[in-house]
Amino acid sequence: MGDDGIGIHVIEKLGEMRDELPDDVELIDAGVCGLDLLNMLENTSNVIIVDAVKGAGNVGSVHRLSADDVKGATSNGGLSIHDISLADVLSIAEEVQEMPDQLTIFAIEVEKADEISLDLSEKVQASLDTTVKLVIDEIRAMKAC
Repeated sequence: MGDDGIGIHVIEKLGEMRDELPDDVELIDAGVCGLDLLNMLENTSNVIIVDAVKGAGNVGSVHRLSADDVKGATSNGGLSIHDISLADVLSIAEEVQEMPDQLTIFAIEVEKADEISLDLSEKVQASLDTTVKLVIDEIRAMKAC
């Protein structure tokens, strides 16, 4: 898993802070879900996706992106949910179902996307708390709308 598992680490930390989140917030480890993400996007109003990205900036940097930003990414080095790019999933979702009202993606720049390890690299680990705070802030902003 290595740095590619940053999303799972964020979900775990958010789970530890469950009492700070609104009751109707659902935390889902989508892992390597591919096209199954279509089902997860269906009938939802607000969605936040956290995923690893390689080649978009400095290792450990966190990018806040919209669905439109991601749809411009390519499978080659772009955001990926492993067997299909996130850009492709969002494009398909837009064609076959209603999209969430708000969809935000936090993409964390990783050092080693293909390393098999349970641990994050030092720079990605250092971005974990920042990413969790950004996700919590985004949840609060979505709830305020």
